[in-house]
Amino acid sequence: MTTPQPDQPANILGDQVNDDLVIDLTDAAVASGTAGIGTTGPGSILPTDEEVLDLRDLTLAGRHTTAGPMMSGRPPELPDGYTLLTITGGDRWMEAEAFVYERYVTLGYTGESDRRRVEESARWADRSKFFAMTDEQDRIVGTIRSIVGTYDQLPVGQFERTDFDDADPLCELASIVVDKSVGGSGVLEHLFRAGWADSLHVGAGAILGLVDRWLLDVFRDVYAMPFVPIGIPHYHMGGNVIPVTMSTSRAAVVEMARNNPEFVAWNFEVLSYEELERYDLLGLVETSHAPSRT
Repeated sequence: MTTPQPDQPANILGDQVNDDLVIDLTDAAVASGTAGIGTTGPGSILPTDEEVLDLRDLTLAGRHTTAGPMMSGRPPELPDGYTLLTITGGDRWMEAEAFVYERYVTLGYTGESDRRRVEESARWADRSKFFAMTDEQDRIVGTIRSIVGTYDQLPVGQFERTDFDDADPLCELASIVVDKSVGGSGVLEHLFRAGWADSLHVGAGAILGLVDRWLLDVFRDVYAMPFVPIGIPHYHMGGNVIPVTMSTSRAAVVEMARNNPEFVAWNFEVLSYEELERYDLLGLVETSHAPSRT
């Protein structure tokens, strides 16, 4: 795992690729410290069971972010022929699960399964949907899994909760995997946007995930997403991970808009005027792509 450096490009999540690009917020990939931006190698940071995570700076910052030189701005547009799919079952569901499974097995994040799925995630299938990106040949090149429920009904529920500010239901993002061939193309940001929009559509009070500390810093420092710990970190599936939350409230989006307005304007492009009004998000940013009342 490579730690972002100040002189690296702004779109860190989409630009750095080594052998494989796997970003996973709930499963063994990030938890083991061997996934994320690129793979292990020189300069990697691998959590150990002896590591103590110091989160005092986040406690002081709270649900606020600070603008800096690494703000992402507007992500790149998708390549021609790429399509974002919403998958709730059928053959495409099996294809999405197999896409994640094959990369996990190759990288050692899960054991082999005759079902060609990550068995650790199977128990949440009935609460999940996949968003998948397909290329010009209709092959899946990226996925994100949205899981909705109360805290105890989600993978993050395996961690003792300490922050109760966000109301149920909650939306956890998992199985975020992007093929190495499309690194830097904007696929990852489009998948995250789909997950965020889905959390609004289902009325979730927050987005949750299990992340390594460096990825939490990227969310806050590069995208201005005000993620904060929601539970007690501990050693889980190969590494020390932090259960985190980001509210879907207007106040949380205000933090992003204040520090990374172009990114927020881009996210708003998937919402109609009526949806922005319903979610109390009107008037936060100016954009030439702002939806009009229909």
